[in-house]
Amino acid sequence: MSETKSPHSGLTRRSFLKTTGAAAAATVVVGSGAALTGLAETGEALADEAAQGETTFRSQCRGNCGSRCPLKVTVREGRAVKVTAMEYPGEDAHRRRLCVKGFSQPQRVYDADRLKYPLKRVGERGAGEWERIEWDEALEIIADKMKTALAEHGGTSLGFWSSYGSYGSLNGAMGGFMSVAYGRFCTATGAVIFGAGADTAQQHVQSTLLGNKGNDFADAVNAKTIITWGGNPAEAYVHAWQYVCQAREKGAKLITIDPQFTASAAHSDTYVPITPGTDGAMMLAMANYIIENNLIDVAYMKSSTVSPYLVKEDGTYLRLSDFGVAPMEGPVNPQTGQPTKIDPVMVWDEATGDKAPLPKAADPAVEGSFEIEGVTYKTVFQTVKDSIKDYSLAKASGICGVPESTIEELARIYATEGPVYVMTFQGLGHHANSHHNYKNLAFLAALTGNAGKSGAAICGNPAPFSMVPYNTKAFMAGKPGPRICGMYLPEIVANKKFGQDDIDLQVLWIHNGNVLSCESGRQELIEAVKKIDFVVCADVNMNDSAQWADIVLPVPHAFEMEDIDPVGSTPFPAYYEKGLEPLYECKTDVEIMRLLSQKMGMEKIYAKSDQDFLRDVYNTDTNKKAGVSYDDFATGEFVRNPMTKPENLVPTYGPAEGTRLKYYIEKPTPRNSFGQEIADYEKLPYYEHANEAYLDNPLREKYPLLGCSEHNKYHVHSQLAVTPVIRELEPEPMIKINAADAAARGIKQGDLVRAYNDHGYAVVKALVTEGIMPGVVSIPHGFQATQYVEGHTQDLTNVFMNDFCSNSAFYDFLCEVEKC
Repeated sequence: MSETKSPHSGLTRRSFLKTTGAAAAATVVVGSGAALTGLAETGEALADEAAQGETTFRSQCRGNCGSRCPLKVTVREGRAVKVTAMEYPGEDAHRRRLCVKGFSQPQRVYDADRLKYPLKRVGERGAGEWERIEWDEALEIIADKMKTALAEHGGTSLGFWSSYGSYGSLNGAMGGFMSVAYGRFCTATGAVIFGAGADTAQQHVQSTLLGNKGNDFADAVNAKTIITWGGNPAEAYVHAWQYVCQAREKGAKLITIDPQFTASAAHSDTYVPITPGTDGAMMLAMANYIIENNLIDVAYMKSSTVSPYLVKEDGTYLRLSDFGVAPMEGPVNPQTGQPTKIDPVMVWDEATGDKAPLPKAADPAVEGSFEIEGVTYKTVFQTVKDSIKDYSLAKASGICGVPESTIEELARIYATEGPVYVMTFQGLGHHANSHHNYKNLAFLAALTGNAGKSGAAICGNPAPFSMVPYNTKAFMAGKPGPRICGMYLPEIVANKKFGQDDIDLQVLWIHNGNVLSCESGRQELIEAVKKIDFVVCADVNMNDSAQWADIVLPVPHAFEMEDIDPVGSTPFPAYYEKGLEPLYECKTDVEIMRLLSQKMGMEKIYAKSDQDFLRDVYNTDTNKKAGVSYDDFATGEFVRNPMTKPENLVPTYGPAEGTRLKYYIEKPTPRNSFGQEIADYEKLPYYEHANEAYLDNPLREKYPLLGCSEHNKYHVHSQLAVTPVIRELEPEPMIKINAADAAARGIKQGDLVRAYNDHGYAVVKALVTEGIMPGVVSIPHGFQATQYVEGHTQDLTNVFMNDFCSNSAFYDFLCEVEKC
């Protein structure tokens, strides 16, 4: 029998209000067009906190839009009925924040598609035919499958696939397995850890390899020019928008670069529509214009960037050891426990006319080639300058569809009207060529000194405060197995191998993310999942991923569990107080894994209580002294990250070798290594076409429209897919299509249309508008398969990704649109 309901049936807004008494909460959400502060104040005014029987508790908005906003949740008669933004203390009061997604959380607790009890598939996978079973039966089935797989095929026959749905130290997972619940089980069994493909272009290149950080969003108020590039903070990240507005009030110029005319573009001084996926070409043309017109900040390049480093023929830096001087022993690396090695990079000292170790050079040359002992070496800047010389204004204009005069003006403003704060969001990272953008932006900043200064940012940073320190050993009961991007699943299932690892997947566990809705290449991923013998999905909702499982397990909403997320977008890490008892038969991730381990004879790995595990994670001697132990969090009061210091608002670049702004990768290392060849251009600022979505692709004769998507204010990926008040504001997915493109196809406003290509299709209504470039279409991200007339947005994409950073390419597709 089937006990689940379609997201289109069941709980309605009216019945929600009737059953929960949450009229105040809904009123707050519907009024979501107001300013943040006004929203919070209105929310507080709508309920009498002294009302008999009302209590409050502290929690966070758990969706990974990057905010993790602290919430005060009001409970009436055992139900969450209202949330308001927590007030921040003292000088952090300006960080008080909440948006429509946070205000709607009480409704999400009671969503129509909440999973209520364990379900077992009784029909074909994906048919939506289920029967209710008891927890004991569900865990017996899973344990038997896992024990058989481990005995016959080893640890790598188990796979755990996650994304960014919920981070926590007990439940959910960071990095695919970093939590007590999943980390201890995965490391005890040697299971394969499948990570997300989403957003990894930025994470791998900008954060990991270059190590470049951005300024706190609050620092945007100090900019003279703000460029929103690859995002729409006015809608998708309103916590940054408040600082943009303050900067505008002080006279700052606002520029938006986007294929879609967004709310941010509407408020801008300059709007630059650009062909999706071509931003990198424009960045290189801007860099050449700045160089050719002598608009570079030479002093900054010398003091604070890698520009003067000398490069050998193999692309690595020339170092003192290349001249027979052995590296010196440096301080102990706290992560490895081993001493570091000091081997200074070499530069050309113009003061002496000779080579010199960087620390001893009085005047390092930024530009040029220099002969040393019969061998010629270029500086990093000269190497990059030579490599990008072909990117003229005219060439970039032809690639990205932006007039030469506009590119020239952008370059001039960037170089002369600083400090310039570039707000990049993940729209800049959703094509197969995206990772180059982050090298190119760093190069622009290095040329002009627009990084590491107040108001000058290489990117906006929602979390400049880093993580509160924590003990990762508490997450381990052995060693991690292979860690692989989940986008490689079709290849692994087909070949039973990845690189040097033999992987014969028998059991796949999907958690902490709706991967079969939110990753690209949905149909290819589904076909791979169908070939795996046994699939489990643990989630709050019956989502697209759960539909393809054999066993579905219900986990609680964030309001129904205690947890700590060490990541913070403010100085105060996320603490989730358990304010509600879990609805229905929901169990936390750690409780599920504890019970499963007992059935598998592995109960020792979860022998402690949840609270004692949290103490293991946070009650280090250092944390106790700093006031960030579990016991400090458990008071429910704000706990300040000891890593938070005023100087962390703006990163420091230069002059020491390890602190300089990098735009060159000396030793490019792929995120996943499987024997692939790494091209030399991975070291450099570079541009290459997207996989499909570029103007000269011959496939455009068949599929002429460039497809993309957007994250708007009504979605946290798929977490709010059926939340009643959100769907009242945005009832269904629609495809944005330019008025000229629509007219050419006989499509009118509201017509039912079919967007299609060789990968798949989606049937939706047309939103005919001048607010998107001709030749481009867009469908919002986050709707579920049941909310499309037919098909799915991600059915239009494929699993192709750049093997260097293993990045999902949600926006990298071509299609045609026809009237149904």
